[in-house]
Amino acid sequence: MEIVIVAVVMLLLLLLIKEVIQPLHALISVMFSFLLFGMLFSTLLLPFVKQLLETLAFLPYAKAILISASMFYVGQWVSLLLVEHNYRVLGNIVFAAVKIVIVLYWFKEFLAVLQEVSAILQRLN
Repeated sequence: MEIVIVAVVMLLLLLLIKEVIQPLHALISVMFSFLLFGMLFSTLLLPFVKQLLETLAFLPYAKAILISASMFYVGQWVSLLLVEHNYRVLGNIVFAAVKIVIVLYWFKEFLAVLQEVSAILQRLN
């Protein structure tokens, strides 16, 4: 309920700023978006991910999947925020960078598995 109240107060402040100080509206709306996202991340998403990781600890790649999905959605949110404020190129670069980071993360996991498989194959020879 606290998050809804904070969001409503932020919306009212943004409407006031839009009417009074139009040139600062975009800057303040981005700041409010990051503040609200930080609040949502720390109060809802982070505890949920921790609980999910504890529940799925027996699965070998559960942590990697959750980290990848979280990074993807955060990158998508930042990219959409940039596109909405007419920074389409920067938004696309941010989203592409997040995808590259996810691929590199999985590449490290794949290399570890590949080394284990090659060690097993060398023992068979």
